[in-house]
Amino acid sequence: MENNNPVINYYENSYNEDEREGREAIEFARSKTIIARYLKGRNMEIADVCGATGAYSFWLADMGHQVHLLDLVPGHIKVAQQKSHDNGIVLASYSCADARELPYESESMDMVLLMGALYHFQSKESRLQCLVEAFRVLKKGGIFICNVMNRYNYLISSLKYNHLMEHMGLEPIKEALQTGINKHPAYTSLPLLYGHTPSEISSEMTEAGFDNVELTAVDGIANVFGHRAENEKDFDLLLSCIELTESAPDLMGISRTIIATG
Repeated sequence: MENNNPVINYYENSYNEDEREGREAIEFARSKTIIARYLKGRNMEIADVCGATGAYSFWLADMGHQVHLLDLVPGHIKVAQQKSHDNGIVLASYSCADARELPYESESMDMVLLMGALYHFQSKESRLQCLVEAFRVLKKGGIFICNVMNRYNYLISSLKYNHLMEHMGLEPIKEALQTGINKHPAYTSLPLLYGHTPSEISSEMTEAGFDNVELTAVDGIANVFGHRAENEKDFDLLLSCIELTESAPDLMGISRTIIATG
């Protein structure tokens, strides 16, 4: 089994995941919009796998759903428990565990979210283990939603931010586009970073047992320009513009991240 201790060390000692929602406002706003399309009434049993400090968990629980938060990093679970105490929103359970070995009964969840794990596994075996486990705990007719890093963003980011190309040159980008793996320190400090192609995540989900697989661009065309809205009105307009082409196959590869559902 692929060793993910570097991931634990990174989030425990080097990176504040709890502040990411503010830094990645487009990603979280768009992801919530997409997730909301699949919510059915209230009181769904939802597993938020690799849910970090609970950005999605507390949002869903506040709407009346029974949310089970799981994360690999002990510090994330501690922060989530403190947030629950502070905000009065109670989650159904907290688990510190690996996404490849979920502590839930088979066919127990109406929805499974996997919004972070897949871009921290460079081996297909580990990614398929995550997907198969999600499939196992999902009820028949349930919905699975995952987020992946788009492999082509390696090149897009390098062109947007000149310092990346200056420090790396083109060869590491060529290799990353071929393998999905980018470990150049000028590009990222994320451990075990992996980027999917759109067709690859569809194929892996199908192999794991899912059907009706659909892809949705999260930041879509906004990623190419690095556009950031300066006020709420512009932000809402930007989200509407992204939505216009969110499902266009010809443009899927330009998005920084992609949500796949099945």
